[in-house]
Amino acid sequence: MNEEITIEFEGVTVTAEYSVFGDTLSVYLPNGEIRKTELRGLKPRSATLVHLRSYASELANKK
Repeated sequence: MNEEITIEFEGVTVTAEYSVFGDTLSVYLPNGEIRKTELRGLKPRSATLVHLRSYASELANKK
């Protein structure tokens, strides 16, 4: 089952879904990109936030 998370970063609001299969986190970004991370003890929500902040930062820099 996918979870959804929304953040606001530097004036950019981003919502994405994420899922965990085994120890692999998959983050589904709004542009269709899928970013994967091996969790190795990390909490899925925290690891997802790293990907979302990076994505939002890219968007904010394009403004």
